[in-house]
Amino acid sequence: MNNFKTSSILGAFLISMFLSVNAFAQDSHVVVRVYEPVNQAGEIVISYGNGKSERIPIEKLNSEHHEVNANKIVDVFNRLAKEGYSLESSAGSSHGNTGSILHVDTFVFVKDED
Repeated sequence: MNNFKTSSILGAFLISMFLSVNAFAQDSHVVVRVYEPVNQAGEIVISYGNGKSERIPIEKLNSEHHEVNANKIVDVFNRLAKEGYSLESSAGSSHGNTGSILHVDTFVFVKDED
C-alpha cells in the first residue's frame, strides 16, 4: 500500500511538471505579420499569445517609403533577437487586383532554450 501511495504522489508530481512545462512552452512563440496594402497604410502586428499583441503602423506599399517600412521590420526582428527569439519560419502571400493588392508576410519566432 505504501508503494502505491508513493507511486501516486510521484505520478501526480510528474504530471504537474509536464503541464507546467507545456504551459511555459506555449509562451515561447511570437508571430509577426506584416500587412502591406498598395493604396493605404499598413501595419506590423506582433502577437505574443494570451491576447497580448502590438501594432506598428507602416506606409502603403505604393510609396517612396520602402526603406522606412523595411527598417521598421528589421527593428522588430532585432528587438526579438535581443529578447532571445530566433526566426523559425516565414511565409508570404499577395492577393487582390492591381488596384487593391495586399501583401501579407508571416514570421514565426521561437524563444531560444537556455
